Amino acid sequence: MAYKSEDMRLMGGVPGQQLFLYRTGDAAAKVKVAGYFDSAVDEYHLETGDIVIACSGVAQTGAVDLLVVKVDGGVASVVAAE
Repeated sequence: MAYKSEDMRLMGGVPGQQLFLYRTGDAAAKVKVAGYFDSAVDEYHLETGDIVIACSGVAQTGAVDLLVVKVDGGVASVVAAE
């Protein structure tokens, strides 16, 4: 599988401080790979500092991760918040 824009929901905020919910059947490790959210940079104006709550895995119950976004040159990477 791969990123799908229809699985991303903007929950609120302003650019650079937006909160998204993303639900996918992809494994958590795949969602955390740099470039996974690249399309969201254009589609959702995903920016550095935005936060994604990712529900991933089979039936979206494999993992729930709070991810902080970094965008550099149109490439989106995420880091799990600790």
